[in-house]
Amino acid sequence: MTHPRRTHGRDGGGASAPGPDRGDRPERAGQPDRPDSSGRPGHPDRPGRPDCSALAGERAAADGGEDLAPGREGLDPVPDYDGLAEELVDRVAQDGALTAAAQRLPGAHTRRRLARCRAANTAALREILDEHGWPTARLVGAEASTAALMILLHADDLPLQLRCRDLITTAVERGQCPPIHAAYATDHCAVELGRPQPYGTRYSPLGRPFPVADPDGVDARRAAVGLATMEAERRALAEIQLRHLSRASA
Repeated sequence: MTHPRRTHGRDGGGASAPGPDRGDRPERAGQPDRPDSSGRPGHPDRPGRPDCSALAGERAAADGGEDLAPGREGLDPVPDYDGLAEELVDRVAQDGALTAAAQRLPGAHTRRRLARCRAANTAALREILDEHGWPTARLVGAEASTAALMILLHADDLPLQLRCRDLITTAVERGQCPPIHAAYATDHCAVELGRPQPYGTRYSPLGRPFPVADPDGVDARRAAVGLATMEAERRALAEIQLRHLSRASA
């Protein structure tokens, strides 16, 4: 499905790349291992980057607050609200489909297609920011707001990531996004800047967390935003990796 309101097409071009249609959405286009409400991450899909399937299906971790339901009371009218939400979710579904294809058939062609998809998604997110600001859970609904975060975490644009981190932090303070979104954005930017991450959500390609600030206090900080302990996350990640190995050898 294309979205005429965006000048940036799927797969980096003007038309949709092969991918899931709306009927395929419950499986999230082949994305592996959706998390529980703790929002624990999966294995990285490329060096130094998070596997954003960790957030897929999480419903923005909104189980901690019903006030984050996709209502629009008190907000200015948003043109094509439903179309904006649908676009974000569809873009992430396509990213998931191309990521799965790249994992099944590694090669330059599949890597280029995935890179084009993520570049187009980044450009579309930049347009959305300019038009509406950060797509909060209050603005576009929990699923689409989580999709926007997933696009952000796959964006190869540190200035954009820093801008969005600040916008997400403000949205959390206003009760328009769940705190876990700010945790992911904060950690991602910290690692990109070469600094310790406060929440320990970002992992290396070897499955180890990047350096964590104040390790003795990290579990308390994680609990405050709805994340499981580091040890629980380590066990969950090991289980996910084991399942992937089992599938690969089947």
